[in-house]
Amino acid sequence: MKVGRSAIRRKVNERKIKKFMPRDGRAPAPKKRRKFKSKQRARRWLKSKAKQNSPWGDPSKDVDISSIEVEDADLFGVILAQLSLKQGMKQFGEERAEESIMKEFQMLHDNKCWIPRDVSSLSKAERVQALSTVVFMKEKRDGKIKTRSCVNGAPQREYIKKEDAASPTVHTDSVFITAAISAHEGRDNMTFDIPGAFVTTKTDEYVIMCLRGHLCEIMTRIDPTLYRKHITKDGKGRPVLYVQLYKSLYGLLRSALLFYKKFKSELETYGFEMNPYDPCVFNRTTKRGHQHTVIFHVDDGLSSCKDSYENTKLLKYLNKIYGDGITFTRGHNFDYLGMDMDFSEKGVLGVSMIPYIENILEEFPELIDKISPTPAADYLFKVREENVESLGEDQAMAFHRTVAQLLFLCMRARRDIQTAVAFLTTRVKHPDEDDWGKVKRVLQYLKGTKHLSLRLSIDNLECTRWLVDASHGVHWDEKGHTGAAMTLGEGAVMSFSHKHKINARSSTEDELIGVDNAITKILWSLNFMRSQGHNINHALLYQDNRSAILLEVNGKLSSSKRTKHINKKYFYVKDQVDQGLVKIEHLGTKSMWVDTLSKPKQGLSFRADRAKLMNCPVDWQEPGVTCSKRAVLKDVSNIKTMPIRAVNAK
Repeated sequence: MKVGRSAIRRKVNERKIKKFMPRDGRAPAPKKRRKFKSKQRARRWLKSKAKQNSPWGDPSKDVDISSIEVEDADLFGVILAQLSLKQGMKQFGEERAEESIMKEFQMLHDNKCWIPRDVSSLSKAERVQALSTVVFMKEKRDGKIKTRSCVNGAPQREYIKKEDAASPTVHTDSVFITAAISAHEGRDNMTFDIPGAFVTTKTDEYVIMCLRGHLCEIMTRIDPTLYRKHITKDGKGRPVLYVQLYKSLYGLLRSALLFYKKFKSELETYGFEMNPYDPCVFNRTTKRGHQHTVIFHVDDGLSSCKDSYENTKLLKYLNKIYGDGITFTRGHNFDYLGMDMDFSEKGVLGVSMIPYIENILEEFPELIDKISPTPAADYLFKVREENVESLGEDQAMAFHRTVAQLLFLCMRARRDIQTAVAFLTTRVKHPDEDDWGKVKRVLQYLKGTKHLSLRLSIDNLECTRWLVDASHGVHWDEKGHTGAAMTLGEGAVMSFSHKHKINARSSTEDELIGVDNAITKILWSLNFMRSQGHNINHALLYQDNRSAILLEVNGKLSSSKRTKHINKKYFYVKDQVDQGLVKIEHLGTKSMWVDTLSKPKQGLSFRADRAKLMNCPVDWQEPGVTCSKRAVLKDVSNIKTMPIRAVNAK
């Protein structure tokens, strides 16, 4: 009598017989291929397995950040700072968390963001494809708990292209340029935040969302007569509520774009015109002839005008549209996009990020108990190929996280660490023990200079002044490194530090590569400021290599056998010189203070360059740090740097 497979499987489960195991050296039997009755069931099974294997689904597991790009540091820092619903209720307490959750969902209900749908009115496909809800909680600086309800819009990526959902945000350089000009002209400044900005924007697509578990109880407490009759239970016995979205909630792929279009039209109705070189910068001219500028990053805006009443009028206009819940800050000191801006000193903009630095030091897995006089040692660009251990998975994740945080910091208030961070961003994929020591060196420097701020002042708006310098073959693979900065007086309004992507055969060629890397930013800053209404004829470019200047001005006429191999694309700058958009002048190496952005420097030389870059005293000292804990400056008075003259473009 034959025994069926089901009987054998039952005996195996009851442990009456042993499961077949292959002998040593023989391959195990291949797994049986799973079959599905439809593609839809197969897709659902794959999604469930992906959720089970994903570290994002289980809060007790560590998050793998190896696939996150360093350029997404802004979003990356926000994600890791938020807690899920269960984590938030555990950390902040049920009473505080419950109050914050009720406030968030009451706001969604009052704004009529959705209507409940009876489960019988939905097809099976609509129930399966319904988007889930994600709730995040975060403690703000003032101690209040902020809850954000989002839609898990990841399934929408299957049918919405990235280019159809991308929304612009204000460029960081635009923020610094407009804020520095505001300080120079003595404008009145006001920041504003539109609460629930997306929920005021109607969606243009059909979306079904699903609320589960504790969220169903929240909705019944808000309006029991409306929601209780539509609540059912799923296969696991959890309460479920299906709703149809009428507003663009956070998480939908097109929410930010829809709100941008709405807010743009509202500003244009008020009389603003968009700057074509930054779609999040708008300007208008008041009746008194003053310029009124508004910049915004999604729902966080900054308005500046010489006439303070113009900011008041704009606030009243926005209150009519979004209600009286708009939060705003006026005065000389405020927080905008994570930066503490100080307009208290006449004609000077101060930018600092002290709480952010303290947060980086606190979250780093090791205690930083020392301070360093410079952010990097002379061997920053050196990489050992042997006798060095790679970091473990947990340590590599901490390294990646810290580098992302430092990248966010160095592009804003702390430009003096850009060289070190530029190198560390190239090591996030395969960091080793040496890289761990280098990131600790940066943190030791930040601990000793927490209160150092970037100070920007303007003495001339008739031309933009750029300094570009390149170091030849300084990296371990013999590639060069470029450092560049733009100044309008004192301090660097724009700056960057980049490793070259190709090798060069001479220092002259590295200088050409450096200028080619900077030319796009040079032209963008020129066109942006022209569109802001400033009469700027050209950008002034300073270099310390005369051979490179001759090639950039004369092109092939100054080329020899040693430079004929250079790609023609690096003579793009010559076309800009011929058009009169760029003028190039020689500046001595000792006065080229962007040299600190092209290689690590030490001692007095570093402090002299930092003084120009950050517009701080050469002998600047952290309050409370004694001389025994820092590098002692023996003779500061001997430092002499040639001031960059203000050129009359006319």
